[in-house]
Amino acid sequence: MESKKEIRRRIRQERDMIEAERWLRNTDRITAAVIRHPWFVCEKDVYLYVDCKGEAGTGKIMAEAFQRGKNVWVPRVTGNSMHFYRIRGLAELRPGTYGILEPAGMEKADGKQGLILMPGVAFDQQCHRVGYGGGYYDRFLEQHGNLRRMAIAFEFQVMDKVPFEEHDVCPEVLITERRIIGRSIESDR
Repeated sequence: MESKKEIRRRIRQERDMIEAERWLRNTDRITAAVIRHPWFVCEKDVYLYVDCKGEAGTGKIMAEAFQRGKNVWVPRVTGNSMHFYRIRGLAELRPGTYGILEPAGMEKADGKQGLILMPGVAFDQQCHRVGYGGGYYDRFLEQHGNLRRMAIAFEFQVMDKVPFEEHDVCPEVLITERRIIGRSIESDR
């Protein structure tokens, strides 16, 4: 089995090679599946990362959340911690840690309930996740265990097995441009 470091390097190279048209087409398929998913439909609070460096896009998911009147929360990293802050539009984002767009506002999420979209480099059939190595989402989700956990990725990011640690927090559902992987879908809490 490849190490996390090897997986990160290989998948980043593959993401860098995606043509713009294919990226957009596959992102649109993922977006359509996310916005139809019962968790997205039902939850009032949506925690979304801002995509960068070839990740599956979150911009149209964010736009749909705004259109439906949902509270949109975006992460901001300070030191070893990550917290989510509310935005009411893309104009409220500024370049932050690692050059990723972060919220400029100060309205901090309580993290008691909602849907969180988790980024990742690679996933497996059991929804184990190889992240970027900082542990930000694992630490945040340890403290906010009531959030429904969903991840999005391109199909080439899904492997048979990925290395994982017992403390890793996995998404419950993974959506790619071709399928939904994970536990059965429940719309009620």
